[in-house]
Amino acid sequence: MHKNNVRRRGKLESNLAETVRIASIVQKGVESGRSSYVEMRALARLTSQNVRAKVHKIQAGLGKDDGLNALLKDVATGMSEGYADVLTPNGIIRDDRLDTLLSLDSDIVTCLGIIAKDRQKEAEDVLMGLVEERKKFVAALKA
Repeated sequence: MHKNNVRRRGKLESNLAETVRIASIVQKGVESGRSSYVEMRALARLTSQNVRAKVHKIQAGLGKDDGLNALLKDVATGMSEGYADVLTPNGIIRDDRLDTLLSLDSDIVTCLGIIAKDRQKEAEDVLMGLVEERKKFVAALKA
C-alpha cells in the first residue's frame, strides 16, 4: 500500500512539473509571438490528458446515462486538436484564435466541474453547445 502511495505522489509531482514547464514555454511563446508545433502539441497533449482524467472520474460515478456518456466521450476525444492550428506556417501565434480556443476549453472544464458536483441538466446542455462550438472552431482553423 505504501508503495502505491509513493508511486501516485511521484506521478502527480511529475504531472505538475510538466504542467509548469509547458505553461512556461507557452507563456514565452505568447510574449514573443512565436512558438513551434512541438510546443503547441505538448500543450494539446497536456490539456487532453487533464480533461480525460476529469471525464473518467465523472464516468466512474455514472450509471447507464448513455446520452451523457456519449457527450463525455466526445469531450475527451475532441480536446487533443486545435492548438497546433493556431500557428501560422512560419511559427507566429494567432493570438485571437489562441484566446478563443483557451476560452472554450476553460468553459468546457468549468461545465465538467459542475456536472461532477451535482449533475445539472443545464450544465450538460451548455457543455454540448460548447463541444459543438469547439468542433466548428477547430474545423475553421484547419481550413
